[in-house]
Parts: sequence; C-alpha cells; structure tokens
Amino acid sequence: MSYIQRYLQQLSLHLDCNPNIKQELIEEFQDHLMLLKKEYMEKGISEDIAEKCAVFDFGEYKSLQQNLNKTLNPFKKFIKVTQWLLWGFYIWFVLMACFIGKFDNLSHLNNAERGVTLRFNWGIHANHNLIPLKGIDQEIISSLYLVAQRNAFDITFFTTVLGLVSLFIPLGLFLPILFKINTLKKIMIYSAITGISIELVQFITNTGTLNINDILFYVIGSIFGWFIYSSIRKVNVQRFRKVKA
Repeated sequence: MSYIQRYLQQLSLHLDCNPNIKQELIEEFQDHLMLLKKEYMEKGISEDIAEKCAVFDFGEYKSLQQNLNKTLNPFKKFIKVTQWLLWGFYIWFVLMACFIGKFDNLSHLNNAERGVTLRFNWGIHANHNLIPLKGIDQEIISSLYLVAQRNAFDITFFTTVLGLVSLFIPLGLFLPILFKINTLKKIMIYSAITGISIELVQFITNTGTLNINDILFYVIGSIFGWFIYSSIRKVNVQRFRKVKA
C-alpha cells in the first residue's frame, strides 16, 4: 500500500457520512494528491518522497477529518445533545414508573379527582416470584383485562405486562445509538442486568415485588427496540447501496 493510500485510508476511517459521499470525497482527494505527486516528480523528486510531500501539502488527516465532519454534519452536536437529553428523560421516567407512583395509590380526600399519588410506596410486598414463567399466563391475561378496562392512561399502566415490555423498548434503541452496543446478545445481557437491578432494588427497598417474570418482559421489550433500530439501519444501508449502484 502506497503512502497516499494509507493516508486516504486513515482519513476515511472516521468520516461521519454515508458510504456514497465518503467514496466521492476520497476519490476527489486522491485526484488532488496524485496531481501534487506528479508536480513533485516533474521536479525530479523520487516517487516515494513525492507522495510524502503531496500528503504534507494536503494537511494532517485528523484536522481535515474534523473540518469535514463539521461541514458534512453541521447539526451533529445538537443531535447528540438531544439524544442524551432524551436518555436522561427516559431514565427519569423509568424511575417514575418502577418506583414512584408504581402502584395505584388513589386519593379520595375532600372529593378530590381520582389520580395516582406520585410517591414511594413503602411497605411490605408479598407474592414474590423466583420461579421463571410461573403464572405468566395469568399475568398476561390480567394485563390485557386491566388495559381494556381503563378509560384513561396513567403511569400505573407500567405495572402491567404490556407496560413492562413497552418500558424497555427505548432501551433497545438507546444502547446501540448512544453506547454502540449493536449485537442482540449484548442488548439482551444489558437489559437483563438492568431488569435484575430494578427488581432487586424494589425488593430491598420494599417498593415493589420481586418477580423474575418481569425481567423476561424487560428483555423482550429491549429486543423489540433493537429490531426497530436494526430495521431502520438496514433500510438506510439498502438505500445507500442503490444510490451507489
């Protein structure tokens, strides 16, 4: 591999753009470098030295990468900040759903409107379940019945099976986007660890029941989120290949 080819390879490595644009840029840079190389060789300089001189004139690849990424993605910083803000909101919402207002604490004082009391539900919770899949069919049926009977959405929806699954769908999206955890196996492992942590904290702090089936629902939700992310990514890759063809 020539000196110019190694330089172009390093330059393209961290360019944040679609493959079609990246290829066009590298081809254009290669043309410029070859012209510079030709000029130096016409002055009697050897080919190897001419390539190094051409690369030197072109500039250090890291600074060129930064300038190109700023030009190609002017809103990248804003998008990244927005993603992290959404991640923070998601973490807050999970805490709300799993600990604060987790149970249907309803107020009837002074003819107040029916609503959820957003507070930690301290107390002793029975009916812990450490046997996988035990009573899961009843949980699913009661979840569907509860959702069907409600005439309004509130945070107690996330005590149901459907709520637990939907609560972890965003996790399957955030892990690959923010933390580059792209494989299904790793998504399942991280979501399982998160689910186990939630259940243990609920058990230790007496803010909920320890139910191993909930961990399964968390993992299923994150798998749904990962499939959504993967589907969108595959569509983009196919679109770029069509443009390239």
